[in-house]
Amino acid sequence: MNDDTREFLAAVLDAINLPTPATLGDHEAFRVLLEDRVLDAVVALTGALGEPQFSDWGLGWHTGYLRKQLAQKPPTTYRHYDADGGAA
Repeated sequence: MNDDTREFLAAVLDAINLPTPATLGDHEAFRVLLEDRVLDAVVALTGALGEPQFSDWGLGWHTGYLRKQLAQKPPTTYRHYDADGGAA
């Protein structure tokens, strides 16, 4: 696997691999954030896989787009479960 592909796949994983919510009360904020980030990943994947209007932009552009979107949606809207000590 080349570096561009690895970096793109790492960005997709970052989009969908959010910390586990600490409590049931945190689950709704987690769900909303995950849905938003999944949509960003779908847009990037669609472009990277050759949607005609985006296919000439290159994998690096799609990786950058996804990273920019994720930076605007950090997992700070809910408390996370810390496997070592419960809620974090």
